[in-house]
Amino acid sequence: MSHEIYSGIHRTPGRPVVTSAVVVGAGLSGLAAAYRLQQGGATVTVLESASGPGGRVQTERHGNYIVDTGPDALTAGYSSYLKLVEDLGLADRVVDTSAVIGLVRRGRVIDIDPDRPLRLPFTSALSVPGKLRLAAGLIRLRGAIGEVDSYDMGRSSALDDPDVSAHDFAVRHFGREVAEYLIDPLMRLTTGSGAHEASSVNVLGALGAWSGGLHSLRGGLATLTNELAARVDVRYGATVTHVDETESGVTVSYTDSSGSHDVSAGSCVIAAMYHRAVEMWPTLLTASPAFGDKLRNVKLISVSLGYRVPTKSKAYTILVPTVEQREALLIFLQHNKSPDRAPRGHSLVTIYTDTVVTDRFLDRTDAQLTTWAAGIVEGLCPELAGNRDLSVVTRWPSAGYLADPGFWQRNSALRKSLSDDGPVQIAGDLFGAGSMESAARWGEHAARRILAGS
Repeated sequence: MSHEIYSGIHRTPGRPVVTSAVVVGAGLSGLAAAYRLQQGGATVTVLESASGPGGRVQTERHGNYIVDTGPDALTAGYSSYLKLVEDLGLADRVVDTSAVIGLVRRGRVIDIDPDRPLRLPFTSALSVPGKLRLAAGLIRLRGAIGEVDSYDMGRSSALDDPDVSAHDFAVRHFGREVAEYLIDPLMRLTTGSGAHEASSVNVLGALGAWSGGLHSLRGGLATLTNELAARVDVRYGATVTHVDETESGVTVSYTDSSGSHDVSAGSCVIAAMYHRAVEMWPTLLTASPAFGDKLRNVKLISVSLGYRVPTKSKAYTILVPTVEQREALLIFLQHNKSPDRAPRGHSLVTIYTDTVVTDRFLDRTDAQLTTWAAGIVEGLCPELAGNRDLSVVTRWPSAGYLADPGFWQRNSALRKSLSDDGPVQIAGDLFGAGSMESAARWGEHAARRILAGS
């Protein structure tokens, strides 16, 4: 068993070596933490309230369609995520995704192919003045873009002005057209809503994150979480009620179908959303109250539609500006993400609701949501009309937290208030940008802290 990633850790003198750990949550972050703790020599127990692993990373098979119903995209910058893939022997499952980006403008999809740079100046996605403003803004901001870690934006909290939205920032640096037709849909892609709702730091993070290539996993994104879960001890149907620090480590209380239980261990990683984490470990609530007081929940609904014919667009990601369509957050052409997502000659299209409108969509029936989604998808891709053969609706009432103006300042304050070497460490959504890379990175970070402090 490899111990390579921990070879440079310096342990704290006088602290007992951690030989056991409990991880709360079998999502990607919790499973990454559990796997790395186990590699570091700890005996690990994962407690998961659901009946299976993955959290929001889920893949469903419907006939010959493979549908990723949660997080969707991964970039070449997903270093922690891709290292996990490699370490688990899954590197042969990594496939390149279409680099073409679609942009909705004037009710139609315009394909932008970065692999054909000579055509970029002639695209109708932006006007000539818009292209010039974009180029000038990128040159002016290139230093700031390079300094922001797209998957740890809390480290750039000094740039997060609570009074300046991503829209304000984009208008200032790129002009209104670029702000509305490029920056706004990028914010929708990365945060769950448009530029008016997002922090200015997210602009810099998105421009850095999406400068590299895109990848996916053959067989579905749940391939990774399923493999991680198979390597560690996971107890499903176990709902944690309390995490108590003790002289020797922690005691974790949980309930399952057989009753209430306590398990003692040297340490604990809580890889759960904030509203659940504070219930089981109240110390988190007192560490930085302002963080929880101002959290805004991201709620999403995804509708995946299968069609018996191909789309004309070669894009994987279709950016949807708010000014074009307020309800539809973004669209993925899954058959252009990985060839196995749809049968040959078919299309699989996923559309998401914007979090600011999702509340009034949650009570709609699957049939109503399918009708809504098909109206938008087939309006943009009329070649699909009359050929639908699949509909999969997934509701995420709690899909993450909105990185609105001031979020990264509060995020940084929370991080500084927590102990680096305490027996309880936090992973999951709290410190990341809501991506699978952030989940993997913060799970591994929690594991390193525990092992370094032992």
